[in-house]
Amino acid sequence: MNNQVFKVLLVGLCTISMFCACESKQTESEQHKDMAKQLFRSIYGGDPSLIDNLVSDDVISSYPIFEQLFGTKAINGRESLKNFATGFGERWNDANVTFHEAIAENKRVVLVWSFSATRVKTEQDSSVVAGKQYNWGGITIFHFNEDGKIIAEIGEESSPGPFERIK
Repeated sequence: MNNQVFKVLLVGLCTISMFCACESKQTESEQHKDMAKQLFRSIYGGDPSLIDNLVSDDVISSYPIFEQLFGTKAINGRESLKNFATGFGERWNDANVTFHEAIAENKRVVLVWSFSATRVKTEQDSSVVAGKQYNWGGITIFHFNEDGKIIAEIGEESSPGPFERIK
């Protein structure tokens, strides 16, 4: 009888152990999704206050539009990313982000998103008009390091965005 009780306890402990191992893996993926969404909202909402907690010192952010806007394919480093977020917030307001999908695997998260915002002012060399709402969308991949910090944000954007094209 004691031997049988021991076997039942052992099986129970193994089951709990396996459940906890799976649960912690799921939790890391969910945490990464949440962090990617927080970073995206922080940058494109013009509020750099969360960036320090989410990214590594040498984070890289790259979208095709960066070359046209900045003459470079990527923003390099945490401070540069914070400066970009601040500038973005100065150019756009009433930002609204919708996440259509969030997929996490290993140390990567993919977000499919759409975005709308109102332009604050018209620039001399721009066809973007102040006071008008603009919409676009895209797909962004976030890479995480072993410390759980985002080390890369690599995206593609278009207008209309991926979800708007199929409506």
